[in-house]
Amino acid sequence: MGIPDENPVVNRHTLSFACLGLFASIINNGMARRPVFSGYHRHLIGVAIGGGLGHFMRKLERRHWAERDWYIDDYINRHPQDFTLPKKQKVGELFDVWQPVK
Repeated sequence: MGIPDENPVVNRHTLSFACLGLFASIINNGMARRPVFSGYHRHLIGVAIGGGLGHFMRKLERRHWAERDWYIDDYINRHPQDFTLPKKQKVGELFDVWQPVK
């Protein structure tokens, strides 16, 4: 068992956009009054285009979150006085003594 790929080709974005491409082709056939699954090459093209868009959206999302994390880490590194470590406490010091009420 190896390390999982951080950017797999098949993920929720590619699958959802591929399904949208497939359904767009099916709806197009329905609106043109053709049989639902006729012209399977259009279905394949819709799935391929949708999967490509989904992969691109995944890359944009990962870049967005990476930039956000970079800005937050940079701010924390530049202002360490605002982010002091809390003192360590034991669990017994955090809670009051429990006394049941009858």
